[in-house]
Amino acid sequence: MKYATGCVVALALLGTAACSDDSMTTPDATVSDAAIPDAPPREVITSMPGLVPTELVEGIMTGGPGDLAVIKLTAMLPDLGWNIHGHANGGTQIAYEEHGKAMVEYVFSPTSESDWYLLVRNEGTANLEVQIRVEIYGDMTWRWQ
Repeated sequence: MKYATGCVVALALLGTAACSDDSMTTPDATVSDAAIPDAPPREVITSMPGLVPTELVEGIMTGGPGDLAVIKLTAMLPDLGWNIHGHANGGTQIAYEEHGKAMVEYVFSPTSESDWYLLVRNEGTANLEVQIRVEIYGDMTWRWQ
């Protein structure tokens, strides 16, 4: 019986590997990383905007090394485009970006003290309701643009 159970587990693992989607992007860090403190977040930002096609919302995280933001975005359709960017010296520097998503879980740890912008956009052709949740750790602050 142990052999049969082992075969089932092995087949399940093979099936999972065979069905994996290599086109998916992997963020630099995920919500399960050990970098997230055991303590509860200092602040939790939640919003559920309804976005028409091409509409965006943007929040500003002001922070630096030692700060952390756990970003969770959810939509009913894979039409989310989002990024984290800065505007040093009048330019735009993208720290991380994804397109065509319905769900995002990302841990952002700033590399330098600055204003970091979380941009969330409806890239589809239909109205889209987006659930935004940002858990703030450290001294980082949040404000909506």
